[in-house]
Amino acid sequence: MTEKNILLELDPLFHPKSLAILGASSKEGKLGRLFMERFIETGFQKLYPVNPREVEILGVKAYPSLTDIPGPVDLALILTPPASVIASVKECVAKGVKGIIITTAGFGEGGEKGKELEREMVRIAREGGARIVGPNCIGIYCPSSRLPFPRGPAMESGSVGIVSQSGSFADHLSLIATLNGVKFSKAISSGNECDLNTLDFLEYLGEDSETRIIIAYFEGIRDGRRFYQLAREISKKKPIIAWKSGTTEAGARAAASHTGALAGSRPIWEGVFRQVGIINVNSLEEVLDCLYAFYFQRMPRGKKVAIITGPGGPAVGTTDACLDLGLEVPQFSENTKNELYKVIPPVGTSVGNPVDLSIASAEAPKVYGDVIRILGRDENVDMLLAIGNGGREFDDTIIEAMKESKKPLLVTLIMPIEWVLQDFKLLQTNSIPVYTDPRKAANALAKLANYAEFRRRYEV
Repeated sequence: MTEKNILLELDPLFHPKSLAILGASSKEGKLGRLFMERFIETGFQKLYPVNPREVEILGVKAYPSLTDIPGPVDLALILTPPASVIASVKECVAKGVKGIIITTAGFGEGGEKGKELEREMVRIAREGGARIVGPNCIGIYCPSSRLPFPRGPAMESGSVGIVSQSGSFADHLSLIATLNGVKFSKAISSGNECDLNTLDFLEYLGEDSETRIIIAYFEGIRDGRRFYQLAREISKKKPIIAWKSGTTEAGARAAASHTGALAGSRPIWEGVFRQVGIINVNSLEEVLDCLYAFYFQRMPRGKKVAIITGPGGPAVGTTDACLDLGLEVPQFSENTKNELYKVIPPVGTSVGNPVDLSIASAEAPKVYGDVIRILGRDENVDMLLAIGNGGREFDDTIIEAMKESKKPLLVTLIMPIEWVLQDFKLLQTNSIPVYTDPRKAANALAKLANYAEFRRRYEV
């Protein structure tokens, strides 16, 4: 793949002018109907459902075969049963289709016979000048081209790209993140990767000018050397947040049955990730935690964190968490302490680090904003972590102070989520990442700081 220009090679997959759905259906509960509904909903224009038993599907003219469609077809989505997929690929080649997405499962993940079928479909496609995404995937999500995922992430373009061997991960992540203000450039569910694979798409997203942050989920990589070289070069210019699953014996067996991927041991992968600057995560929740920090906040210049807390209890534990994660909890300058003394009531509070606002945070909520502005000016502080109960502590003046911060700032609300839903919404709407536990916020800051340190090594 690297011998050719990756953007020229793969761009047609993301920007098709026409698309055919082989196995489109009008029947409720069928995947062919779900995809038809989504493409109609997103407003994709040249949409051609293919089904020999249908004349019209959801108001769109259907065709008995791909070759009956007038004019060219750029991209084909194959939803047909496993036994007919090879015939569908041949039909795509006969029509001159250059991009083929196969959602059908039951191939390489099932054993050697399925792998033989995958090799045959690749041979047919390559001879016809076509490339395959999948099988066993949900395809491509590209808002600018109106290409949807099944469950309906927003169609407003952004700057986050996803490549995932798991379709449900890509679909679920994009859906949750869009609800919280994140916008995506492109997302790929690569499935079994009989032809195009994670590294091809990783290289593409690394070169794609619309993509600023990359999320990767993979269960196995076939070319370790290429992965190392690609990831190291991409990480110098944009962050890769990666979840490598299948790093235990049981996980490796699950990966083999899921996408047919070959896994590897956790210590080896963690070591590789450190060397190439990848942000290593181990769950969907941690992916989201880091994504919000990287998407909404700027890079810090160092690892020094100022902790601001209303409830006093979490202060010590949060300090421990920061230090455990390799962050620093510095002393403030004398000038900063003097400024803090002027705005913080003297009873039950502290101007050390952590800054303990005690009951003042609830009785005089403006103090949060004042403290944030003061700490933002301290040369000993690179990042801020604010902990609160929610409710009266946060209002528009505090939000403005947080938005004015020229240093990364994350917020933790420790009260039950159902009590502070409005506060979560207020913060997220204003592009301020908010967490349910201080350690999660500290972990996100540590990932941000470590990546910033990696980037600084390669700054000219």
